[in-house]
Amino acid sequence: MNIEELVNQNYRHFSESDRAVWAYLSEHRSECADMAIKKMAQKCCVSHSAVMRFAQKLGFHGYAELKLYLKMGEQKVQAHSDLTQVCTLYQNVMNSMCEKNCDPLFDALDKAGQVYIFGEGMVQASVKKEFKRIFMAAGHMFYDVSSGLEMSNLIPMVGSDEFCILISVSGENHKVVDIAKKLQIRGVTLMSVTKNRENTLSHLCDFCLYIEESAYFETPMHWKYESCTSYFILIEILFFKYLEYRQRKENSHEPG
Repeated sequence: MNIEELVNQNYRHFSESDRAVWAYLSEHRSECADMAIKKMAQKCCVSHSAVMRFAQKLGFHGYAELKLYLKMGEQKVQAHSDLTQVCTLYQNVMNSMCEKNCDPLFDALDKAGQVYIFGEGMVQASVKKEFKRIFMAAGHMFYDVSSGLEMSNLIPMVGSDEFCILISVSGENHKVVDIAKKLQIRGVTLMSVTKNRENTLSHLCDFCLYIEESAYFETPMHWKYESCTSYFILIEILFFKYLEYRQRKENSHEPG
């Protein structure tokens, strides 16, 4: 799990001081990996103890452990080719999803009266279609909301016992964020699918799934190409984890 995911998980509990530390750290990651806590506090205009509390909120024992975590991230081996880089992206998504405990997500999904899925754009349309296709095999029918206007009109009819999947590449799309805020007020369970970065949409959702950030690759036509395969890897692994979850539940209810 990288530091963006840790921040997204804990952002709703951040104080103003925590946000100040993260704002500086996110822009000066390599320098912070070797920076003393006193200097870090000065750079962020917060106290020494505020930096320590920030590290602890992310799950570290202290600032030294946070620095080590940052340093390890900086020392990751760089890809030597486009092919190696994209394969590394796929492997990172597989590792992250295989390690992730999705049981709370599946509990909420199974209890939901209706599951809505929303996202606008070509990539989002493909991701929605794959979610619908693959989870239909497990008996889940997702209601595909095709536009922001349709989603806005639906909000007053969406109940607190329902579940909504929101897909945004950046996690900063104003329309999706606004919809998430309105659904959150209504008590709807929310799941986001975004790139693995600190983002507003993830802060609003109960469950967050991520694909790795990828570079744009230049084609012979001098077009910029970005691989979307990570989304489909994520969905398929999520599906197989769901099948395992259902099997465990069935086995636990069998007579001894």
